[in-house]
Amino acid sequence: MSLINYVKREDATGQIAEIYDMLEQRIKVIPDVVQFYTASPELFGKFMNFVGHYIDHPVLDTITVSYIRMLISFKSNATYCVLLQSGILKSCNVTDADLEIAKEDYTKVKLDEKSKALVCFVLDMMFEELENAKARIENLKEFGWTEKDIFEASVAGAILKGMVNVIKAFEVKPDF
Repeated sequence: MSLINYVKREDATGQIAEIYDMLEQRIKVIPDVVQFYTASPELFGKFMNFVGHYIDHPVLDTITVSYIRMLISFKSNATYCVLLQSGILKSCNVTDADLEIAKEDYTKVKLDEKSKALVCFVLDMMFEELENAKARIENLKEFGWTEKDIFEASVAGAILKGMVNVIKAFEVKPDF
């Protein structure tokens, strides 16, 4: 539950019910944090399109994006989001030990060097003073990331960082 009302699964109709049906088919569960977005039904539909962009992304894989989200959540003390993203990572065979290593020092995240560089770039952008941005972007390009990939990973991180604050302010509690 949260401090504001939203459309629960059992009360959903129309587009919200359709999106809930799709989510149940794809991920088998509709966490309260997802239902929370229905406080604005119009925004919920747009947000789900945004999420779908990353789910179906041809380059940014689930593990890389989920690590970005989990680490931003962890550094923001957002328990709910840490649990959700950790669950996604575990479903991709990431171990608890690997998650703990990443939480202790995100520069040691257990990913290939290409993905690690992108995760570190986004986390540094969100929480540190990003030094040598131009050189870092060029380095990411040398790894094979396009400017579009770098931008989209950065936007995913920035939006999550902001939403973490919203989720915490409205006291959305873990339901799993």
